[in-house]
Amino acid sequence: MPDVNYTINAQVQKGALSQSFAASGITADIATAGMLAVTLNLGTAVTQISTATMGSLGLCFARSLATETTHTVSFGRFDGTNLHETVSLRAGEAAILRLAAGNYAANAAVGASRLVLTVLED
Repeated sequence: MPDVNYTINAQVQKGALSQSFAASGITADIATAGMLAVTLNLGTAVTQISTATMGSLGLCFARSLATETTHTVSFGRFDGTNLHETVSLRAGEAAILRLAAGNYAANAAVGASRLVLTVLED
């Protein structure tokens, strides 16, 4: 039995554009039962995300808790100086991605924006 099971569904309706995407029953196995779950209160400055206690990085589930449309949060690789934005979430949006080894950080377009991250060990 897989360790992780998740589903992604999307429907787009705008004018003549009508499209749907569904990926159900996506599964993944993890070798180590480890997890990092954090809620970050972000400002415009870069906030580093410590994954030092994790043996290896795996799936990451991200969700913006912002309620104002101007409160965009960004998440990505951090090289010690620069945040290389990989994911940009608007208010209420979510993303699922598999993290490569490395350092990560986040920031927001407007202060007092929150981001929830759950990172599973691989």
